[in-house]
Order: sequence, then C-alpha cells, then structure tokens
Amino acid sequence: MADVIETVVNEHAGDSSSDWNLESLWNDLKAIYPVGLEISEVLAEAGTRARLTKKFLVSELVSDARVAYTKRVDTIGAEAMRELERRVVLSVVDRKWREHLYEMDYLKEGIGLRAMAQRDPLVEYQREGYVMFQQMTGAIREESIMYLFNLEVQVASAPEPEPEELTYSAPSEEGTPEVTHESKEKKGGHTPGSSFFKS
Repeated sequence: MADVIETVVNEHAGDSSSDWNLESLWNDLKAIYPVGLEISEVLAEAGTRARLTKKFLVSELVSDARVAYTKRVDTIGAEAMRELERRVVLSVVDRKWREHLYEMDYLKEGIGLRAMAQRDPLVEYQREGYVMFQQMTGAIREESIMYLFNLEVQVASAPEPEPEELTYSAPSEEGTPEVTHESKEKKGGHTPGSSFFKS
C-alpha cells in the first residue's frame, strides 16, 4: 500500500506544493482505496499549503489506507481476507505476466530497427525490457490493492457435509457380482478397508 500511494503522490506532486493538484490526486486515490481523509484535514494538519511535503502527505495517506484495510478485514473476516489476498494476487500476477511476455515478444521483433539509429540492439533491448518489467511490477501492486478494497465479497458458510455412501461388492453363491450400498454414518465403525460379504 505504501509503495502504491507513494507512486501516485509522486505522479501528482511536483517540486513546489503550491503547484500540486490535490483534487486530481484524491480522485486517483479514491479509485484505489476508500480515502477517509479530506484535503482540508491534511492541509490543516500541515499548517499551510506551503509547508505540505511529499513525505508528510504520503505518511498521512498510508495511515489512512491502513485504517481502511483494518475496516475491510473487520467487515469480511481475517480468514476470508487472506483467501481474497491470495486469489487477487495470483490472478493479477498471472494476467500481468502474460501481458509482459507478449510485450517482450513485440519488443524483440522491432528491436532490430534500433541498429538503424546507430544504437546497440542488445543494450536497447535490455534497457527497454527492464523499464517494462518495472512498469509491470508497479501495475501488479496497484491493481492488487485496488481489487482488495473494491471487490464485492460474499462470505458463505460452509455447507454441511453429506453422509458418504459406501459400496461393497462380492461374488454371490452363483458367482455373479453382488453390490451393497450402505451409509457410512449408519454403519458406524465400519471402515472401507474391512471386508463385508452378504451371505
């Protein structure tokens, strides 16, 4: 969460805090997680807009995101949250990694054109591939956080297990197969490994 928030803040925050578009920053953050802070609250905490720093802004927003995360865990339950985290991260990593491999194939096909611009194709391939990999990891983090906060989750109670049916077969006196079905609950201590013959 901290990495994602810091990246979003850096995209909107320039050198001077007076030039920052805080409304646009808040809109982008709201797409990622339910922001509980108001811009006016952050400015009041900092004192003045001129005294607002990136470090302070990131710190306030990360604290707010942690509060929102705790509320999310309380709402759906800790066990369900762990399962949601596993599923979301696996799904996002799988999709983004496949996209990255396709993009690397396109890059490989067109990298020969760099030689026409007097550049070493191998060096360019490594440099551009690294940039694309960094973009992929950033996108994985951002999308994972976004889904964790915004996916609708319905926690269903586990259904009652159905009683198992056990099937035993043995040859009858005439030599034909004879099959018997019996409920495991009804039989009690009978185990599937024990022999059961109907005489």
